[in-house]
Amino acid sequence: MSANWKALVHMVDEIKQCDANNITTASIAMSYVCIDALANLSRPAEKAKATRKDFIDWADAYLIAHPDQPYKYRGKDIYAARCALLHNFSAEAELHENDLGTIKFSYHDGGKHYFDSKIDPRLALIGAKSFTNDVVIAVGKFMDACSANPDLMGLVESRLDKVFNKVPVPREA
Repeated sequence: MSANWKALVHMVDEIKQCDANNITTASIAMSYVCIDALANLSRPAEKAKATRKDFIDWADAYLIAHPDQPYKYRGKDIYAARCALLHNFSAEAELHENDLGTIKFSYHDGGKHYFDSKIDPRLALIGAKSFTNDVVIAVGKFMDACSANPDLMGLVESRLDKVFNKVPVPREA
């Protein structure tokens, strides 16, 4: 793997640092940014930019909730939650209005998700720590998939130089 892969490692480190310091909203927002970035990196070669479908497909392929969780991630729910948080700083986005089968997310600072369709079939209470951990695990699965698939590796590596990369700045004495 090329040195540009460090950008993904830095992104995961940022999520972990926010999570470790209980900066919940930032860790969730960075998790959505991370999914966006990886969906963009792995979009089909003939596409100039990532779409909603690319994000949903990536989430469906890599983001898996622990088997004990009562809510199992669905790409369209993740995408709608991303839009709600990043565009509206709320729990509702246009996709929730247009597709009544899309589940809204509210977040809490614990680990266990809460979902009971008898109480509210359109709302999941997402444990922020579990969600961010699941995103970190998904990044690992994605990187493993890249290592196992030379075509995916080549595609991703051809785009990595465009990813925001943190670099050290020499300090004056």
